[in-house]
Amino acid sequence: MAEAAAGMTWPLPVVLCPVANFCFYSSIYLSSLFLAALSVQRYLGVAFPLWVQGRRHLGRVVAASAALWLLACSHCCIVFAAHFHGGHSAPGGLDPRGPEASRPGSL
Repeated sequence: MAEAAAGMTWPLPVVLCPVANFCFYSSIYLSSLFLAALSVQRYLGVAFPLWVQGRRHLGRVVAASAALWLLACSHCCIVFAAHFHGGHSAPGGLDPRGPEASRPGSL
């Protein structure tokens, strides 16, 4: 939102750019994964009511939630790897103009 309000330039410190992207995308992935897990649980409850009724345990719910968090956060860690890896020209390996600006012959 800050980027869109500032005319598509990043007005905040450069370090916050991948953090903002991580939070944005991980929230999308987490909500999608939890809705899918809820849908699977509801389907199993309708399709196999007697089998599912005796299999509801808090430990399984916590384990499934932890697995979904791990999956979404590990998938979104690519944001940090892509942003901090490579030969960017600014100090700390960051270029506020983006990855295209560090290529020879660009801009």
